[in-house]
Amino acid sequence: MLQTAKSMSHPDRDPLKPVVERHLWEMTAVKDLFYIGAAAILGWAIYELSGIFIPVFIALVLAYLANPVIRYTERRWRWPRPLSAALFLVLFIGLAVGTVLGLGPLVAEQFQMLIRNTPKYADWVTTKLSWKGNLATQIKPLVNSAIQDPLAFLKPLFAGTGQAFGILGVILGATMNAALLLFLLPLYFFFFAWHCDRLLPIMMRFIPRTHRQKALYVLQRMDLAVSGYFRERLLIAVLTGMMYAAAWAWTGVPYWFLLGAGTGLLTLVPYISAIGWPLAVLFKYLESLTTAGLSTDWMAIFLWPSLAYLVVQFIESWILTPLIQRRSSDMSVVTLIIVLFIGGAVGGIFGMIFAIPIAACIKIAIEELVLPRWTAWAARH
Repeated sequence: MLQTAKSMSHPDRDPLKPVVERHLWEMTAVKDLFYIGAAAILGWAIYELSGIFIPVFIALVLAYLANPVIRYTERRWRWPRPLSAALFLVLFIGLAVGTVLGLGPLVAEQFQMLIRNTPKYADWVTTKLSWKGNLATQIKPLVNSAIQDPLAFLKPLFAGTGQAFGILGVILGATMNAALLLFLLPLYFFFFAWHCDRLLPIMMRFIPRTHRQKALYVLQRMDLAVSGYFRERLLIAVLTGMMYAAAWAWTGVPYWFLLGAGTGLLTLVPYISAIGWPLAVLFKYLESLTTAGLSTDWMAIFLWPSLAYLVVQFIESWILTPLIQRRSSDMSVVTLIIVLFIGGAVGGIFGMIFAIPIAACIKIAIEELVLPRWTAWAARH
């Protein structure tokens, strides 16, 4: 009787209804194909309009990462949430500007030094590898032009009127996009930070009551995985960057701050930060060959920069990661490498950074929603 009542209240869901009498959209296979096609079209649209959606996505991620701090200030001091979000935004911008003003001269100095030394490095490479021609002779005028008069360096690019307008259009377009991004990011961030806590209740309204508890559990697992990657991994990247810079400065590696900060930033992507090790040794070696009065001391060239890198790696792997990043993505090394390649092919460096948390969320959804039904179907058949 209960089954009859259900069939009468939902005639379209009658399992005994002949296939010939069903509408096309009542068939499970057709509905599944529709959902898959809709998801594929949505993903394609987001990819094609990435220039519009990237600022929105970055602001959403930043608001998500800042939400615990904003929520704490809101509850601790009874501040309105818009005020807490605005104060956090002002403090973040002030910290970013202070960091740029404080470290900007050091970064500019090391970057200019790297540009000036590039002809010497090219000369050594040409001589060592016995290449025909002189690579340094070709590079040196370009380097001097870029240092002394950056605008003159661009003059050959504007040889023709059409080229000039084309390149000017690209430059102006990139400048406008950067200015628009700097304006829209704080605006998007403030909006998302203001309404961040309301997103989950809104999502729950569109989920049937019988599935809300399961959906909430899955979303909580995803939140732990994503927050554990972004918040904790970002802190590890900052700390390791400081340690790399200090260790390579102590061992006399040139461009120690650029290398240290860059290697620390690359720890956001597993295994990529290893590129900092050979670069430190290479720059130390090139500096010893191109600087008068320095001898080729292999202990100073290879051993000490390598030891500094390995010590920081040991601290990161055995102290910082177990202490700070207690929640991992629970994926094998092979899976991580494949995910990183896919993310890099789709979205470049940003794709590699976001690939791991997205893959972790997909893995959780499969474990909680797909595998139980698949196992039950296999047991029935």
